[in-house]
Amino acid sequence: MKILAFSDWRVQDIEQFIDYLEKSKEKPDVIVYAGDDIERFNKVEYKLLPKGLKKEYRNQFILMDEEFEDLDKKTLEKIILQNQMNNVNQFEKLANNSKYGLCVVAGNDDLPYIKEAINGKKVYDVHENPVIIDDFAIIGIEGSSGHIGHLLYNEQEIKSHLERKIDQVVDKQIIIVSHSPPFEILDFAIRFGKEHIGSISLRDFIEKYTNKVRLVISGHVHLQGGKSKPYHNTLVVNCASHDNYGAPGRIALIDISQNNIHINWKTLCSLTMVPMVGDKTEVKLKEHGIQYVEQLAALSPNNQLYQTFSDIQKHTLYLIINYAKAIESNSIINKKGIKSALGNLEEKNLYFLDAEYDPESTSCGPHGMFLLGWMDRNGKVQQLFLDEPKDEKEMLENFSRWVENEKPLLIAYRSTTADVPHLRNCFSRFKLPFNHIKDSFFDLYQDLLYTQSQRKQKYFLPLGKPCGLKEVSEFLGYPKQDLEISDGILAPIEYERFLSSKDEKVKEKIKNDLLIYNEDDLKRTKFIFDQLKTRL
Repeated sequence: MKILAFSDWRVQDIEQFIDYLEKSKEKPDVIVYAGDDIERFNKVEYKLLPKGLKKEYRNQFILMDEEFEDLDKKTLEKIILQNQMNNVNQFEKLANNSKYGLCVVAGNDDLPYIKEAINGKKVYDVHENPVIIDDFAIIGIEGSSGHIGHLLYNEQEIKSHLERKIDQVVDKQIIIVSHSPPFEILDFAIRFGKEHIGSISLRDFIEKYTNKVRLVISGHVHLQGGKSKPYHNTLVVNCASHDNYGAPGRIALIDISQNNIHINWKTLCSLTMVPMVGDKTEVKLKEHGIQYVEQLAALSPNNQLYQTFSDIQKHTLYLIINYAKAIESNSIINKKGIKSALGNLEEKNLYFLDAEYDPESTSCGPHGMFLLGWMDRNGKVQQLFLDEPKDEKEMLENFSRWVENEKPLLIAYRSTTADVPHLRNCFSRFKLPFNHIKDSFFDLYQDLLYTQSQRKQKYFLPLGKPCGLKEVSEFLGYPKQDLEISDGILAPIEYERFLSSKDEKVKEKIKNDLLIYNEDDLKRTKFIFDQLKTRL
């Protein structure tokens, strides 16, 4: 069964998504939406609104046109109902682009009455009723077990709900659509405090029915969107999208059979996801009739076009068109007439560097850098780990001496905006010299992949912005890793746990996990370098 899953589409372009589905050669068997802002897809009928909201709706309607002001309530409501007949049910349009339909759960930020928006032909609220497709049963959990939002449940309510649902589908393999992820599985959030916000009851349910629950599709935690993680015999997929202006839409393409689950990711980009397209450039492009990335990609940079788009700088238009072409083709554009900056590095003493630190503490302490790692061209790794915060100065001095003696060129990813300024903060805090270190860096991101220079930009990657180390390395073929620490945000939190733990075995495991995570980033950095070297 082929499933297309997405969640938390709070700002993304729904019409662009429908257009993508309509153009797709192969339709999914079922589409899944895991919640939040469901009223964007279908307005709740006026007659289904609570009494107080009906009054508010009437008042807003009157504000739209003064001629309604003197109408009696009954006449006004007839006009409102007539006006609502023009509502487009986007849920239904999505469902029509699949074989079996659309399965939806409401999110924690959806008001309870908005659940009425989950209606239409082949549109199913799977929190209320399971959907059976062949050997699979899709059951839903709406809202969240947290304390933020409108649609909230406690853990006992979630446990009881799941037990009732599994009794209805005893002979089927289970697919769970839950707005919230399971506890401690793709659920680490930072918006309202750094914590795991998933459901304990859902995780317990997966453990109890590990041979029946094949797949959990979730959202809610935007930071973990676009990731999947196995847990026992269950694959957990978080398909949430971010809600900042211009954020891309993440879509999980899941192929599940009796024996295997395979997942691919698709990203639908707005114009502002194209590198160098900010708010002002987006406005200018739309004034020229360019609404989507594919329209931008269809343009050909030439003098006639530059004259037509004279309100956008020539070099900017050249670059953004090529980035758009790469995104649309999902392949690297390699400009043969441009000399790669990598060609100048052959005779250098190359090392690959990655640093782990708490960005909130590098300038003020009590510690900042807690792990520095570097790798030579043969893959040999050296690492300095801060076992005690009081030894940070000594760790930095050791690194400084190594740089002075070895005189390396340090290849790093986004060092210009990350590693270098935070290293500078730490060195300044201890009044240590830093210039010899600052001058040792080559930034793969700024000096190679996103130079913002028509003259220097050889490679155009199809990844939009922001374009992180993991996204670039995996696009180029680096295998996905299932590590205990999955991203840089978790590293300083785990280090704090290392410092506070009294259990030596726990401390040793955390330290080992941090060293492995750092080494993996070193391997990724080297992998990007080596892959792009083959494209000189």
